[in-house]
Amino acid sequence: MNTNFNLKSIQARWVLGLIPADDLPDIAVKALSAGVESKSLIELAGLSGNDTDEARKLFEQALNELGCESMGKIDALRNYARIVSTSMLNLELTPLEGAKRIWQASRHSSLTDFHDLDTFIYAASELEDRPQDRALFEKAILEEAARWGASESSVSRRME
Repeated sequence: MNTNFNLKSIQARWVLGLIPADDLPDIAVKALSAGVESKSLIELAGLSGNDTDEARKLFEQALNELGCESMGKIDALRNYARIVSTSMLNLELTPLEGAKRIWQASRHSSLTDFHDLDTFIYAASELEDRPQDRALFEKAILEEAARWGASESSVSRRME
């Protein structure tokens, strides 16, 4: 199985509304290519991008068939923050790009009393307004990413 396909990451982005329904058939194809398989995923892979209602239904069924527990928006945001943090730490994203992605996901979630990601949001917003302090804000973003990345490692170890 290809370990580059992360179903939990896809599920988190789906819950947060960051994946359009017409992308689901392509995601199903990638899942199948990675060795992730279910009856609904196979059906979903065969859909055209225009059949969005059926795609939504099949994707939700596939998540159930694959044993994915229901994920609320808070868990989805936390999961997404860990994934983006890891990408920043692996130099796949700049600190500003990563913080902006987390900020966008937080805004998209419409959660008003969730403040776990405020460090990313504050640093990204200030970085744009205060370019002379870029190094300070990038350092703060990377420190927060390291904290979130460490929480991912501890979660992974507990699951083993």
